[in-house]
Amino acid sequence: MVWGLLPWFSLMIAGLVASVALLFWGYRSGQFADQERARYLPLRDEEPLQSRQKGGASVRAAYFLGGLVAALGIVFALALCVALNR
Repeated sequence: MVWGLLPWFSLMIAGLVASVALLFWGYRSGQFADQERARYLPLRDEEPLQSRQKGGASVRAAYFLGGLVAALGIVFALALCVALNR
């Protein structure tokens, strides 16, 4: 009985791990540093692409985050397929 629920538990654990990893990534990259700034971003005249750094750490972080999302998507898909085929 418990072995039949294993794919659902693995899906739940993968979702929890993904959520915690993305939360820590956001905290470490400063996404939560200035909460007041976000409400004024649509009112600014400058282009958002001009404020980004070219190359360096921001590109590596974007590739890492994309790879993490892709890997977790594959894990979710596999766990869901196993769970639905039982």
